[in-house]
Amino acid sequence: MIIYDTYTIFWRELKRYRKSRSGVLIRLIQPAIWIIVIGHTFAGTRPLIQSVGFDGTYLEFMAPGVIILTAIFTSIFGGVNTLWDRRYGFMNKALTSPISRSSIALGKMLAISLISALQAALIIGIAIIIGVTFPNPLVILPIMAIVILFSLGFSGISVVVASTAKSQETFWGIINFLGMPLFMLSPALFPLELLPEWLATAAKMNPVTYTVLLVRGMMTGVTEGVSTALSLGVIGVFVVLMIGLASYVFTREINKPF
Repeated sequence: MIIYDTYTIFWRELKRYRKSRSGVLIRLIQPAIWIIVIGHTFAGTRPLIQSVGFDGTYLEFMAPGVIILTAIFTSIFGGVNTLWDRRYGFMNKALTSPISRSSIALGKMLAISLISALQAALIIGIAIIIGVTFPNPLVILPIMAIVILFSLGFSGISVVVASTAKSQETFWGIINFLGMPLFMLSPALFPLELLPEWLATAAKMNPVTYTVLLVRGMMTGVTEGVSTALSLGVIGVFVVLMIGLASYVFTREINKPF
């Protein structure tokens, strides 16, 4: 029953996504600008990244970071649908049905994470067009799996904020406060070795860091001092914690007045 309830919510969210073509385009603009404009603007920093052991172009270095940037913002913004559901009455109808509240949260998170992967796939397509190469094209499949897993954690953050926010302004304020700082506090744009020691230490506690390093290693074959097992472990713990937290907070807070 829980699986069916989760699937029902999951499928509803996907159908909603299909109707939001303008939203898809808007969410693609920022990462597309990052990878095309910023990637070429900082092309001259190649000697800098080579000095820390990355023997490739800056565009190849930052492309994994932009893929994860897409995943972060698509997934962390995805909780806004929960706000609309609360405001326009769907959530009240769902809560009065026999459906499990945890299933509602999990269905939304799964849909958001899949949508994040679809958008990340489009960014990978743009990266290939502008010259980023893969050692093996088949590596795109495990990269997509990692993006889905990672996005599941960030969609949990979004659901938590949407469940507790008392207004759309509060939701957007918290989401904007979290999204970009977590991205910037990672080796997405520059190696950890080039950060001040205190920032590098903080970045090592950020799950975005391990996801970027893992995807970059798969795309370029260059490891940066962090093992695949450690990266997967950190991402896995992050996702499990956020699924548990999102289910708990959603169940406790969603029936409160909006």
